[in-house]
Amino acid sequence: MIANHLDYTITLPVFEGPLDLLLRLIEREELDITRVALAHVAEQYLAHVRAMETPDPASLSAFLVMAARLLLLKSRALLPQPPATGDPEPDDDDDALVRQLQDYQRFQRLAALLRRYEGRRMYLRLAPPPAPRSTPLDHTVADLIAAIQRRKQLMLPLDPPPVALPAPKIVTVGEMIDRIRARLAERSWIAFEEIISLTARRIEIVVAFWAVLELWKRCAVMVEQTGLFGTIVIRRGPGFAAGWELEVEG
Repeated sequence: MIANHLDYTITLPVFEGPLDLLLRLIEREELDITRVALAHVAEQYLAHVRAMETPDPASLSAFLVMAARLLLLKSRALLPQPPATGDPEPDDDDDALVRQLQDYQRFQRLAALLRRYEGRRMYLRLAPPPAPRSTPLDHTVADLIAAIQRRKQLMLPLDPPPVALPAPKIVTVGEMIDRIRARLAERSWIAFEEIISLTARRIEIVVAFWAVLELWKRCAVMVEQTGLFGTIVIRRGPGFAAGWELEVEG
């Protein structure tokens, strides 16, 4: 169970308790996700990781699964919905199918990106890799997240040596915001792939997404994407030049 790997407690103005309980309350609509500062959730978990003598890969994987779900829920609540198709009363089933396909395509693109960066840490093999196979469109978002989780577990050694490794330095949301603002100060736009081009760790890709979301909420940037598989472009927004500090409100 994912909850077995996340036994620490987070403290927010609107919630205090385990992360899996927070996710259940949000999914049951008993807690408004727009009141939950996801950046604070990330900062508290990063502090928890730094305090560990030896980082637990299973705990990191469990957090990434829950973080992806929370990001998806909050993005749906905050980001503008696609324009109406023009039909007077679209069928509910059709709308649900369109949303499912859009979610699947977004996560398929993210999975391909994660595989590309994950490949940097893999050793070359003598035998040629198997030919890629297309994934059927009848998979759900939950199936895709579970597949990513299984792939990461297969890469872990069966009997890791009991060697205490220093905790890796993890970039915070505030530091990632500073990086993005510094690049946009030199150029009028950047691609999201540029921000994560120097990292191969999934948790920093999640932190980068949170940073862009926080900048977008404050009108410091505008986010564009040309099609479902197009490049994600980040431009300066009307509030880019305003002076402010990271003080996240859900």
